[in-house]
Amino acid sequence: MSEIKTKKIKQASSQDELNKEVTTQREQQLATDLQLIGLIRDNPDILTRHPELLAVLEVTHQSGGAVSLIERQVGVLRQHIQSQENRLRELMDVARDNESLAETCHRLAVDLLSAHDVDDVVSIVLDTFKAELSADYAVVKLFSEDAELIEQSAGLFVDVKDDALNAFKTMLQHKNTVCGKSTDEQKAYLFADKSENIKSVAIIPLIAGANLGLIGLGAADAQRFKPSMGTDFLSQVGELISASLASHLEN
Repeated sequence: MSEIKTKKIKQASSQDELNKEVTTQREQQLATDLQLIGLIRDNPDILTRHPELLAVLEVTHQSGGAVSLIERQVGVLRQHIQSQENRLRELMDVARDNESLAETCHRLAVDLLSAHDVDDVVSIVLDTFKAELSADYAVVKLFSEDAELIEQSAGLFVDVKDDALNAFKTMLQHKNTVCGKSTDEQKAYLFADKSENIKSVAIIPLIAGANLGLIGLGAADAQRFKPSMGTDFLSQVGELISASLASHLEN
C-alpha cells in the first residue's frame, strides 16, 4: 500500500512540475510578445525600412492557411473599402429619401395654400398620403360638437365627446405622432371594417391651439409604417395640415 502511495505522489509531483514548466513557457512567451509589441509601437516605420519582413511574416487566415502579411493587409484593405462603399450607399439612400420627403412637404404646403375650404384640405391630404407615402388607407377625422354637421359629414366630422376617442387621449395630450402598431380600438375607430387588412399604422394628431382631429394611415405591409422610421416628417406635415384646417374651420 505504501509503494502505491509513493508512486501516486511521484506522479502528482511530475504533473506539477510539467504544469509549472508550461506556465513558465507561457509567461516567457507573453514577456517576449510584450517586448516585441513595444518595439513595433516605438518603431512604426519598421516595415517601411525593412520591407523584406513583409514577405516572411505570416498571418493565419480564417480558411486555416497562412498568408504573407502584405497579402493579409491587402485583404483587410479591400474589406474596409467595401464597408465604406456600403456605408456611403446607405447615406446616399437616406439623403435621397430626405430630399423626397422635403419635396413632398413643399408640394403639400403649396397645395394647402390653394385650398378653398375644409373639403379641399381633406381631399389634398388624402391624395398626398396615398400617392407620396404609399398608404393603402388614409382617413381624416375632425372633432366637432355640432350634431347636425356630424350627421351630414358622412364620417368626416366626429363627436368630440365620443368615448371611443379615449383610445387616443394620450397622444392628443402629448401631441405625439404614432408610427408602427396601434391598438385594435384605434384601428377599428379609424378604419372600421377595413381594419383587419391593416398591418401597420401611422396616426397623426391634428392640433392648432385645440384638438382638431386625427389622421390615420394604414398599410397592408407590416414594414411600411414602423417605429424605427421616426415621426419628425409626419409631425411636421401634421402641423401644416392643422394650420390649414384651423384657418378654414374659423370661417
